[in-house]
Amino acid sequence: MKSQCKKSCRLQKTVFSLNSAMIALMKIRRAFILRSVSIASLACLCLVNAGCFSSYRVEIQQGNVISAEQIEKLIPGTPRDEVRFILGTPLIEDPFHAQRWDYFYSLDPAKGEKVTQYRLSIWFEDEKIARTLVEGAGLPGAIQPDLEEDSPGFFSNLWDAVTPGD
Repeated sequence: MKSQCKKSCRLQKTVFSLNSAMIALMKIRRAFILRSVSIASLACLCLVNAGCFSSYRVEIQQGNVISAEQIEKLIPGTPRDEVRFILGTPLIEDPFHAQRWDYFYSLDPAKGEKVTQYRLSIWFEDEKIARTLVEGAGLPGAIQPDLEEDSPGFFSNLWDAVTPGD
């Protein structure tokens, strides 16, 4: 009977040690799975957030904004001082070509669209306009930037939401 009791005790100890080893393995496996799932979830969250947020690009305007009315006032024989009064200071006043003034305008719309560039060149003879040349984007002679807003801004919407309507 004693030998049988010893065998069953050893068997119970073996089963208990196997059970505890399996429990330990299950805990390790569970921790590994949880860690893998959390890393995969974090990676997916980072990818989703990276796609949602894009960098803000500022619209860049450079140079002289010139309207069609200003260009219409430039006729051959207009004095140099009057040209400066109508158009402002030229962007490029070349010391090597003092008889030529260049008014340049550039608009980078910041929406991935093509950069728009216009140039008005004026040549003088005897301090008066001899000829003019307008270059840029197929315009018939007017440099007109699109300055109208498509929709009201954030503060306009906020003001409309806060104040009672008419």
